[in-house]
Amino acid sequence: MRWQKRFRVLRCYILILGWLGILLLFMSYWRVETDSAHPPPPLMVNRGAQSGPNTLSQDKPRSKKIRHQCNPPDRIQRHQEVSLPNEYELTGVVIAFRHGDRGPLVHVSNLSSINCGHKSYGTPTYKKYVNDVLNASKTNAFINFVGPFVKYPLLPLPSKCSIGYLTPQGVAQHIQLGKVLKEVYLNEWNLLGNKWEVDDIIVYSSKYRRTFQSLLAFLYSFLPDFDISKTHIRDGKGISFCDNECRCDKADVYDHKYDQERREYRKSHPGVMELIRRINPLVKSNPMADDITNPLVMRDALLAYVCHGAVLPCSEGKCVKIEDITSLISYEEWEGKQKRTSAQRKAAKLRSYGLLKSIVNYIDGMVGDSKPRVVIYSGHDKTLKFLLDSLAIPNYQLPYYASRLIFEVYHNTSTPQNVEYRKNYFFRIVYNGKDITRLIPFCDSIMLKQLKSGSVKRGSINLCSVGKLENYLKPEVYFKEFNVASFKAACRK
Repeated sequence: MRWQKRFRVLRCYILILGWLGILLLFMSYWRVETDSAHPPPPLMVNRGAQSGPNTLSQDKPRSKKIRHQCNPPDRIQRHQEVSLPNEYELTGVVIAFRHGDRGPLVHVSNLSSINCGHKSYGTPTYKKYVNDVLNASKTNAFINFVGPFVKYPLLPLPSKCSIGYLTPQGVAQHIQLGKVLKEVYLNEWNLLGNKWEVDDIIVYSSKYRRTFQSLLAFLYSFLPDFDISKTHIRDGKGISFCDNECRCDKADVYDHKYDQERREYRKSHPGVMELIRRINPLVKSNPMADDITNPLVMRDALLAYVCHGAVLPCSEGKCVKIEDITSLISYEEWEGKQKRTSAQRKAAKLRSYGLLKSIVNYIDGMVGDSKPRVVIYSGHDKTLKFLLDSLAIPNYQLPYYASRLIFEVYHNTSTPQNVEYRKNYFFRIVYNGKDITRLIPFCDSIMLKQLKSGSVKRGSINLCSVGKLENYLKPEVYFKEFNVASFKAACRK
C-alpha cells in the first residue's frame, strides 16, 4: 500500500516536470523565433521543383532573413524615431533612403515569367496612387516639380520584371515609408507648421528611374495634401549626391583594394563559393551568358524570385532551394560585420565628403534660421553605405530595399539663455528605425534613455553635439588618416 502511494506521487512529479519542460520549450521557441514588432502574414514563395506554393512561416529564421531583404511594405513601421523628452524640440531632419524593390541587375532564368507586380499592383492603395499621380501630372505645377526628371516615366511597369527597374512593390514600400515618417515628423511634431514655404523642403534624386519613382511615391504620402507647388526635385549628381569636391580617382584605387580584400574573405568560405558554382547554371539566363561568381550578385539575382513569389529556377531535376538563398544572405551578413578596413573606409570618406558637407550645411541652417526643415535624398544602397562607413559606424546591417538613414536635429530648450546658443543643438542618427548615434566614434554621445523590454535591453536614445559633427568635417580632422589636410591632397597622394 505504502509503495503504491509513493509510486503515484512519483508519477505525479514526472508528469508535472514533463509539462513544465514542454512549456519552457514552447516559450523559448516563441521568444527566439518570432518578431513581435513585425507580425505581418507569412511570405509566400515556391520551392524549386514543387508545383504549389510553399509558405515560409513567420517563426522560421530563414523566413525572417528573406523578409529583411525583401522588406515588404507591411514591415516598414515606426520604431525609435523621435523618442526624446519634451525639453528637446525637433528643428529639422535629413532623410536619405534607398530606392524600393527592383528587378535584378543581371539577366536571370525565366525573368519574363516573374510577376513583379506581385501583391502590390491592383491593390486599392496602388490604384489610388496611380490615379492621383496621373492627375497631378496634368497640372501646371508638375513640370516645375519634376524638374530635370520631366521625361522620366512616372510609374513602373505593371507586372514585367525589367533589369534594374522599380517594381510596383517598390512604389508600395515608399508610399508606406512616406506615411510612417509623415505621421512622426509632420503630424506629431508639426515640423513644417501650418503654412510651409518653398524653402522648407529640399529634395534630391539620383538620375535613375528607380530612385525618381521611389521619391515620387514617398512624397505622395509625405507631403501635406501632396502639394507639389511648393517644392521641386533636384538632380543629385550621382549616387554620392556630391556638388563640390567630388571627382577623386584615388577612391577607385581604394575600391579596387577593398575588392581584393573581399575576394580573400570568400576564399575563407569555400562552401559558399561551391554553392555559387553549383547554382550558377540554374540561375543565369542561358548557357552562353556570363557566369555569376559574386555571392552578392547571386543573392540579388535570387531575390527577384523570392520577393515576388516566383518559382525558383530548376533544370534537369536540379533546383535552387530556399536554404541556398538564406546561406548567401548569411554570408553577406558575415562579410558586412567584418571590421572596416582602411581601404573600405578611405574610399567611403572620399566618395561621401561632398554629401556630408552638404548635410552639415543644411543642419547649420536648421540651427540658425530653421531653414530648411526637411532635406530628402533618394539614392542607393551605396549612398547609405558611404555615409555609414565614412562615419565609422561598425557592424551595421547592409541597406535593404527602402532602407532609411535619418539625421534628426534638436534644440535643448531647457538650457540657460546665457549658454552659447549653438551648444544647445544636438543631432542623432536613426537607421531603419534604430538609434545608432552611440556607435559614432567622434561623438561621446549622451544617453537620454535606455530602452527595455522587461529586463532585456532593446537599445538606447542618444544625442551628439552638432559641434562635434562640424569639427569632424574640418579637413585637417577628416583627412587625418590620409596624412593630409585637404580633399585635393587626399586624392592626389
